[in-house]
Amino acid sequence: MGQTHPKPETHSKPNRNDAFRFSEHDIEALNQFRQLDLESLESDDEKESKIEKLCVKYPYAYIPLDVDKDGYARGFNLFESITTGNYGEVFKEYGETLILCIGIEDSNAMIYLGGSGKL
Repeated sequence: MGQTHPKPETHSKPNRNDAFRFSEHDIEALNQFRQLDLESLESDDEKESKIEKLCVKYPYAYIPLDVDKDGYARGFNLFESITTGNYGEVFKEYGETLILCIGIEDSNAMIYLGGSGKL
């Protein structure tokens, strides 16, 4: 009989997203966010109203954005209400007439949503 050697130790790469799971409330908020359909609305008032209703219905929901290069899920927390401002040059640069601050990303970056529905 031949000599047996112990199997080399194998370590599976930990799933970094195991530490954080999105709740049903978060996923419901994400689905509603996806269905805003802002580009189909004509007036900025309608768009702002629709976004405001989402924030009021899902305050502090954690909306998934993507997975970063290190495998961590990134997302942002919705504010309980939107904030508006006069973004002058930004309106021109992005061709928007409405830009709303709707939340804060994991790195403390503010999340803005334009009237076209683009982040």
